[in-house]
Parts: sequence; C-alpha cells; structure tokens
Amino acid sequence: MSTTPGLFGGLLDDAAMFPPGNAPASVAITEHLQHKRSPYAGLVGPLLVSAQRWEEFLDAHAAAGSPPLAVTVVGSSREPQHLPAALDLVGFEVPVTGTPLPVVAASRRLACEMPGQDRSELLAAVAEQRAKGRDVIGKFRTGGTIADAFPSVDTAAEVLVISATVRAPLKFTAGLHSAVRCTDPSTGFEHHGFLNLMHGSLLARQGADAGTVADVLTVRNEDAVTNEVDSWSTAEAAVVREEFVSFGCCGVEDPVHELVRLGLLEMEAS
Repeated sequence: MSTTPGLFGGLLDDAAMFPPGNAPASVAITEHLQHKRSPYAGLVGPLLVSAQRWEEFLDAHAAAGSPPLAVTVVGSSREPQHLPAALDLVGFEVPVTGTPLPVVAASRRLACEMPGQDRSELLAAVAEQRAKGRDVIGKFRTGGTIADAFPSVDTAAEVLVISATVRAPLKFTAGLHSAVRCTDPSTGFEHHGFLNLMHGSLLARQGADAGTVADVLTVRNEDAVTNEVDSWSTAEAAVVREEFVSFGCCGVEDPVHELVRLGLLEMEAS
C-alpha cells in the first residue's frame, strides 16, 4: 500500500450541501469539521459552498464560532462580498461554455465545468492557461439525480483521453459513490467507479486510445480493479493524481469505507 498516501490524499471534495444530500449549512460545517479531525482527514479537501447559499453558509459559520475552514465557491467566479478571515477561499467552480476562461485571483484554483458536447476547445484553453502558470482545471460531471446525467463509458473515455493529451487535469463531480463500476439497486442508474476512472486516467496519460480506456471503465470485478490499483508504483500514482485531481462527494465517508473494505486504505484509530 505504498502508493496509498499519494494516491488518495485530498481526493474528496466535501459536497455535503449539494444534491442528493442537500445538507443545511450548519450540518455541513459540523460534519466537515468532524471529517477534518478524523483518521481519514488527509483524504478530505475543501468544503464546497454554492454561491447561491453563501449567506446561509456565513450565518451558520458565525453560529459555529467561525472555525477555520477551507472552502470552494461553486457557481460563481466572483469573490464573495463578505469573506471572514477564518475562511480560506481556495477556489471557484463554474460552468464554462466558451473562451476566454474566467479570470480569478492567482491564489485561487478555477475549475471549469464542461456542460457541452465538444469539450476539446475548453480543455485546450485550460491547458493553455496552465502553461502560463494559472491553477486552472477542467470539471467533468459523472452523475446526478437522473439517468441521463451519467455519461456513457465512451464519453468519459473520450474526455479522459483529450484531457491527458493536452495536459488539462480534471476534477469529477456527482455519482461517484462506488469505487468500482456498479448498478445502483434502488435507482437502476449505472454508476462509474472512481477507481475505474483513475485507471482510465493513467492509461490515457500513457497514450492509450479511447477504446482501451473505455474498456477499463466497464470493469465491475472488484478484485481485478483493486489488484490493478494496488500494483501501481509511487510514480504511477503521481501520474494518476496529476490527471485526476479530486471528486466532489456529498458523503465523503462512503468512498473512504469503500477503500477500507477493498483493502486499499488502512486507518489508525484517532
């Protein structure tokens, strides 16, 4: 498990305030602070806050005693009018339908969500801005509350290959509740596995074509996927995380439990 710290560190952006969880800001803050004090704290990234719920979040933050928090604003690239000193605003996530890309402060990361069908131009623009030293990444939606929100394996593979080719890292969002591809028994939705996507990211960076990447995205055998991931060297793990930056999850304990269950993560009691 020598690759584990580098492979999973900061992997999980806390999307508790977003569907399907839709947690009140007060609950999201309390639970996020618990995550950051837990044995898996190193896996947890910033708390994601909708720009439309910023005032609700500020009120809840003040009521909680204004604890230090790293946050990302989703749905806007504008600096909030009110930003308490205890809040470390690390970035913005916003849908982008064309170029030029939004401009944010150099100290903030910008994740550009790609709602359209042709993502090549946007990912090329992301790569161009990264070459100029800006912390810009793409954002790809991998699920949602309806079946049509889940992209096909062919679409996901194409995006992975494009992003790897131009060197435009990706953040993923929604639907990645399982480590390995599966069918949700309650909804019938076909969920991508985040480990499948990691494997696809590695293959894409190694020059694989979209068909080869799509093949690994379809794998449902947990042992096969786990053995593949566990075989990666430290260098290969670093390549994966250069491409697969993080993913948003409304219940960060779910992927943690998955990794523990699969034997890819060990945690000492706090």
